[in-house]
Amino acid sequence: MGRANVVSAALCLAMGLGSRSAPAQQPSTVRQLSLADAVSIALEHNPDSLSSEAELKGAESARAEARGGFGPKVHVDANAQQWNSPFDIAFGGGSIRVRDAFTWTASVSAVQPLTQLFAIYDQYKLQDFGVDVATMRRAATRRDIAFRVIEAYYRLLEASRLSQVAEASVAQLEAQQRQAQSLLDNGVIGKNDLLRASLALASARQRAIQMRGQIDLARGQLATAMGVQETESFEPAPFLGEPPPTGTATIRSAEALATAQRLELREIDRRIDQADKNVGVAKTKLIPQVSAGANYTHFEGSAFQQSNAFYAGLFASWDVWDWGTTPAGIRAAESQLSLARLARRKAEDEVRLEARQAFVNATTEREALAVARAAVLQAEENFRIVTKRFENAAATSFDVVDAEALLTQTRGQVETALYDLLIAQAALEKATGAPLPGER
Repeated sequence: MGRANVVSAALCLAMGLGSRSAPAQQPSTVRQLSLADAVSIALEHNPDSLSSEAELKGAESARAEARGGFGPKVHVDANAQQWNSPFDIAFGGGSIRVRDAFTWTASVSAVQPLTQLFAIYDQYKLQDFGVDVATMRRAATRRDIAFRVIEAYYRLLEASRLSQVAEASVAQLEAQQRQAQSLLDNGVIGKNDLLRASLALASARQRAIQMRGQIDLARGQLATAMGVQETESFEPAPFLGEPPPTGTATIRSAEALATAQRLELREIDRRIDQADKNVGVAKTKLIPQVSAGANYTHFEGSAFQQSNAFYAGLFASWDVWDWGTTPAGIRAAESQLSLARLARRKAEDEVRLEARQAFVNATTEREALAVARAAVLQAEENFRIVTKRFENAAATSFDVVDAEALLTQTRGQVETALYDLLIAQAALEKATGAPLPGER
């Protein structure tokens, strides 16, 4: 029999030992949830995901508002007055009506910016980069959410498996207590051997109770990460098979993937573009503001007002001296650009370090799983030998309890190492920018 088959058989034996005292089966109404489904639900319901969606919509609205500045602004004015009486003046032996008792005016004007279009374009590009930043931040937020769900999902599975290990320990110690009672009744062992077995069983039952509580806590953490109510009935699908191989072969390749694919670096690149455009916006304040305008006005109720009037022309405005405000604004914008470029260098170093750490963690966790699986085989053989010796009165209950405790410990280490490895691999995928399960 191959080593993999031996390991699989040992794990099946380990889990089967607790079948008599395992928790009751979940009701048929409980929905089994795959990891990809859990991530998809979180991306739709998690408050952080919804917030990033709202932020993106806000950035798109700001861009649309800036785009509206390119066209002419059309403005309408209107007013109406009811006077206490008409106004007449005497003239040449008669009177002339100057103003009726009721007058009204309406005007329409249009203003098209000209030199300001440079600043408007820069402002539009600023908002366009803002949409890119919001899009990347949304994607980065969704990746963070996906990883939190993956971690919580595997921790729930780990808690469930550790609970089964604890229940298996209870079952083994119950059998040990019954055997010790039988040997005591036959005068083979002393009462202290029975008491030791009973004490070990009580401790195992306490551990089993604690592990069931850990399952409830882990389920609550998963529900919170998914953004759903804990009362919703779901159960994670058990992990079957072997952990997939690590996607990257070396630390260098992990670092290279991280610097090429991480959304955080692309977001900072867009922020640098924003800072560069801000410099341009600040410089446009140095040039005159020239606009083209036209106006049409209609007036009723006065003989001294032109009934219909129209004009068109150019309007200019220029702050020829503002006590250094504009040059200072340019220098401030240039300073922000320099800071953004320095932040890019710092972020790239941090991304490289994160990828390196994630690669090392994934590699060491894989090695730890192999060691734990080998240890559980040895612990099972040790427990079998000690149990046989106890049956032949060549060992005490103390020896059996110690062997059982070592076996339970190694079984728990296998489960912990397995899910630590799965989480470490997900962390490596996140650190290198690779897609996570359920992302879209």
